[in-house]
Amino acid sequence: MSSIGKNSTTVLPSRSFLFISDVHLGAYSEQKNRELEFEIIQLVDFCREQGLEIVILGDFFDYWMEYPGGRVPSIGRDVLHHFRQYHEQTGSHTLFITGNHDNWTNGYLTDLGFDVEHEYRILADSTASILVLHGDGLRDPAMKLPRPAIHRLLRNSYFIKTYQTLLPPRLGWIGMRLFSGSSRKSGEINPETSRANMLDSWARNHVRTNDEIQAIVYGHHHRPVLWSENGLICMNCGFFSGNKTLGLYANNTFEIVTWSAQSNTLSTGDLKVVNRE
Repeated sequence: MSSIGKNSTTVLPSRSFLFISDVHLGAYSEQKNRELEFEIIQLVDFCREQGLEIVILGDFFDYWMEYPGGRVPSIGRDVLHHFRQYHEQTGSHTLFITGNHDNWTNGYLTDLGFDVEHEYRILADSTASILVLHGDGLRDPAMKLPRPAIHRLLRNSYFIKTYQTLLPPRLGWIGMRLFSGSSRKSGEINPETSRANMLDSWARNHVRTNDEIQAIVYGHHHRPVLWSENGLICMNCGFFSGNKTLGLYANNTFEIVTWSAQSNTLSTGDLKVVNRE
């Protein structure tokens, strides 16, 4: 994917996209984290072979804070190395929209070839304009998707500077991991929260009232959703590390699919997908 300006619209020839959200690398045991990395490495190779462009929709990491001087958490190293090789070999730049668990970037991911976006992006081809975001909220009040107060605090530059001044990297990452784990688990216990329903409602209302977009693809609440109405689409990719679901846009069609690294396939299978008002 070609690198573009922030919050802009990119007009591309007809292409196919695979959307991945909420991997939460670093949240689990060492063995499960290694398994997740292996699955994603296999997925990157599959997408390259099939001509699919990957779009990361946030919370790829369970906690991620880059300290000055290129100091980063020691999580996801193999998969990040693989992405760097992929970018160097193909000349592409995978779009990485940060989430509420991994928005503290400072250039490291960009150096690996990612096209980092902290808000949203619109991808457009000859048939559709797709708004992609994580889903925890947006800064622009015109988007009418405000972030919770705690998320605004955590993204505040003064908070980040103070946090990094008071806590050296090792302690800072431990603190982030503890907080992120608590935040993630509270969402997993009750995914049918009012905030999740509000996000789905916002997506439907926004795509209905914005003539410039035909689809909205997002993540955040870990529940696969595929809603359609008169050619308009809202799709939540679900919880990759939990059920291996992703969003697929190919042949002008949106689908929720599951990934199997063992069989190297994407499939719809017996997948429970929410599709409701």
